[in-house]
Amino acid sequence: MDFAWGARPRLGSSRMQRRLLFATALGLLGACNVDTVGKQPQLVPHCVDLQGDATCRAATPTRPFCNVCVPASQFQGCVGQLPPPSCSPEGMSAADTNVDPSDTSSSSGGSSSSSSGGESSSGVVADSSGSSGGTSVVSCNEEGQLDEDCEAVDPAQAYCVNGICGGCTVGGGDDFCGLVDARTPFCNPVTDRCEGCGAGGDDFCQGATPVCDPIGRCVPCTEHDECDTACHVAPTDPLQGECFPADTVVYVSAGAACPGDGSMATPACSLAATLAAVPEDASVTVRLAGGVAYAENAVFTGGTVAIRGTGLVQITGANGVDAPNLEVAGGVVYLDGVRVRNNLQTHGATCSDATLWLDDSELRNNVDHGLFGVGPCDVTLRRSSVHNNPGGGIRQLGGSLVLQNAAVDENGDGVHGPGINLQYAELHALYSTVAGNDAIGDDNLQCLSATGDVRNSIFSGLSTGSIDIDCFTLDFETNALDTANFVGVGSVLIGAYDENWFVNPNEGDMRLDDGPTSPFGAVALWLDGDPPLDIDGTSRPMGGELGYAGVDEP
Repeated sequence: MDFAWGARPRLGSSRMQRRLLFATALGLLGACNVDTVGKQPQLVPHCVDLQGDATCRAATPTRPFCNVCVPASQFQGCVGQLPPPSCSPEGMSAADTNVDPSDTSSSSGGSSSSSSGGESSSGVVADSSGSSGGTSVVSCNEEGQLDEDCEAVDPAQAYCVNGICGGCTVGGGDDFCGLVDARTPFCNPVTDRCEGCGAGGDDFCQGATPVCDPIGRCVPCTEHDECDTACHVAPTDPLQGECFPADTVVYVSAGAACPGDGSMATPACSLAATLAAVPEDASVTVRLAGGVAYAENAVFTGGTVAIRGTGLVQITGANGVDAPNLEVAGGVVYLDGVRVRNNLQTHGATCSDATLWLDDSELRNNVDHGLFGVGPCDVTLRRSSVHNNPGGGIRQLGGSLVLQNAAVDENGDGVHGPGINLQYAELHALYSTVAGNDAIGDDNLQCLSATGDVRNSIFSGLSTGSIDIDCFTLDFETNALDTANFVGVGSVLIGAYDENWFVNPNEGDMRLDDGPTSPFGAVALWLDGDPPLDIDGTSRPMGGELGYAGVDEP
């Protein structure tokens, strides 16, 4: 299947187009000078084509400076503030631009503003030599910043630019504002003030910082829903923090007529064929429709893909095929809202030499492991679960396993793998629940040359002592554990697994059925950088207050 992958748009193109449209509109509105008595329009020459500042002082005393960056349609290019060097007429000196607009001898060396004005206690100097009603030229010291003294004189000229009070447009527009304060990156051309990104429109934040946060900053994305397409979330993703491009979106529905062209109107019918067509240098969003299950075995070998489910999306694998439902053998794969389930031959998913990131997804009811690491792989589960896989939950061989608000429960059948098997790998478990697993040996966690940390989590096996003694190389803090050897300061010792603690373990729902009567309260300590919400969006206690261990804050 071949898709016409479009070239990725250049960063900032929408913002540039908006600026050009704005400038064009101003040019059309002010391209000619029309009087009120019905005369024909008369074209106006630019001040730089006449006598520069002298023209401005004579024609518009309140705008005594010639700015080559301003069109003739706007007061012949005359402005009220000294332009930056790149916008000054060639050959004009600093002395030429700091004179009394009414003094015709100033071009040969009139007095400076400091001789006719006065210096304030803060070092700001005001030129009071202008004609009555004119705009004063105010010098300043807080270069490149919001200057309170400038703001007090004129809120529209609140910034110190080249030693003179001016607006953000003179300073350099959005780029200038972003340097002044990350919370006000938008230069409003109407008010000449720096404002929050929300005032710049929906497409203002782009590139590596595509999200406008609540305090007005453009920041990287961290969730798929922050983008119209998907987000490059993983730290191992070279484009981390950026949104996927809008022109590489493919729609897939197992119930569609084959083959389909991947458009919304005519979706492709095969997930496997869609993944096989992704170029290694592309970032593609696959919109996967729910309804009919994807009874196929998909393989991904390179590139970056975000598989986002809508509705009940299930990848079940083809009947009788001894292959995982999803094989990730390279590149970066994001699963969002997807269930990988019911493989009757082998594992639900395998991973090697790749990054696999799951949000709000499940690996369940596969005859062997839910996720089997064939080789080093960086795996992250957020608000996701691995449950009811008889062969074991997760086998991690090399690489790293990150669990955040994740559940690994009721895996194993007593003669196969545990909930988590770590071999030469790192584990970082935070606010997660690993419970009810049943293995040969330690039920929940087995280690071989493993490292990492476990915080604010629950580990409770069908039998107590569910954590392998070889996991002593991991750091355990503020957890609820059934293994006394790992219960240190801040953790609590709990008993063997009780399914009645949880809402519906068989469906991977490890929220607490009755929090106050459970042994998991007043255990977890939130630290800066931890997820602020639990698995269903409830806020975690912060500021030193202890909360519940595991995925749920009741």
